[in-house]
Parts: sequence; structure tokens; C-alpha cells
Amino acid sequence: MKALHLLLSMLFCSLVHAQSPQVDITLPPSYETEMLKNYPVIYLLDGRANQSMLKGMLERLYLSAGSYEHIVVSIDVNDRLDEFAPTINKDPRGPVGKGGGADNFLDFIEKELIPRINENYRTIPLNTIAGHSVAGLTVIHSFHSRPHLFQSHLAFSPAVWWGARETAKSAQQYVVAENEVGTYLYMNIGSEGGEMRSVYDLFAATILENRSIDLTLRLNEFNDVGHDFTMAAGLYNALSGLYQYQRVNGIK
Repeated sequence: MKALHLLLSMLFCSLVHAQSPQVDITLPPSYETEMLKNYPVIYLLDGRANQSMLKGMLERLYLSAGSYEHIVVSIDVNDRLDEFAPTINKDPRGPVGKGGGADNFLDFIEKELIPRINENYRTIPLNTIAGHSVAGLTVIHSFHSRPHLFQSHLAFSPAVWWGARETAKSAQQYVVAENEVGTYLYMNIGSEGGEMRSVYDLFAATILENRSIDLTLRLNEFNDVGHDFTMAAGLYNALSGLYQYQRVNGIK
């Protein structure tokens, strides 16, 4: 794959942040030879840590007719808790005062990044967002608060315990309200215990029991896998489900 490293402070002049997110765009092998081909896009949070793993899995699946080729847009931020968590944490058991920037971050993706990617690369309107832990919480926040923004959502060990559980409650209400939730949602959990696991279990059960027929849902539990490795453990299942969903929804 060809990787293009782009500093957003150079590309997106309208941003006023002193330190902008960093974006890395990885193009699939066929991009420069199949000039009439357009590609779905995966927006990957915490790209530096996860880009190579996603790239390798996509390439391997594609070789075995188990995935489409994708453009991968990897995004890294300076403070994950502040920029990925939707609400400010007030629970003394956690980092008090952290969080609250997820909507600004999603504004950036929606108003700046996606339009620029679509303008400069051959894309099709089947976008996926993927994230782990607090970045997975951003995925869940986007799922319920901006259902138009992404057509697929991959949340690995999402931190739905964050703060006063505002994101989990809002996502549950969104599903229970019988909205037409036409998307693919993948979630998993590992060996996390205590309140983190209990909040996730309730959240996943509520979505499973109340989902609309147009929500394609896939859940995994990896009870012998630690929190840091749940993205690696679930990536094959997440991408194989994504492939099936994309085949039904517009990619030939």
C-alpha cells in the first residue's frame, strides 16, 4: 500500500487549533493501476498503533475474496481522553475533568476531513469508523448522534463506562426509540471485569434485544483476551461482517 502522511495543520487551513490531528492516508495496491475503480473508506482512530494491523488484515482478506479493498484514513490526536470522550468526566474514580471533545472531533471529520478525502481520492459513500477503548466510545457516540455520518461502526472494547454513562444511555435510547438504524455495528469485549464489564454487558444486551431489523449487529466476547488486545482479537470478525454488509449495500 502507498502511504501518504498529511499534517492537517497544512491541509486544513480553516482549523484554528494550535495542534491539529494527524492524518495518514493509505491507498490500496490497485489504486494507481485501476484508474476507474472507486473505494470504500475506513476512518481508523489511533492510527499509529493500529494501522499496520488493519492494513495487513485487509490485504489478506482481499487476497482470499473476504474483503473489498479500502482506503484507510488513520487519525491520531494529542490527548485521547479530551478529544475522543464525548462528555467531561465528573466521577472521582476516573480522571476528573477530562473529556468533552468528541463532538468537536466529529465536526472536524464531517466538515473538514471527509469532504477533503472525497475531493482528492476515488471514494464511494460507504464509510466506516473504527476505534478501541475510548476511541470505541467515540464510535458509539457517532453511531447514535450522527447516524448519517458513517455507514458502518467498529467499536472494540468501547469505554461505555465513561463518566455518568451518558453515551451508553443515549445510544440505548436511540435504539429503543425504534429509529431506522440502517448501519453495521460491530462490538466486542475482552477479559475486562467489574463495572466496565457490567456496563458493557447491559449496553450490548439492550441493543441486541431492541435493534431494528435494518441494524446489522455482530457481537464478540473474548474472555481470555486482555483489554489492550481486543482489537487484534476481533478484527477478522469485524471485517468479515463488514464485507457481508457492504456486499448487500452497494458494492459490486
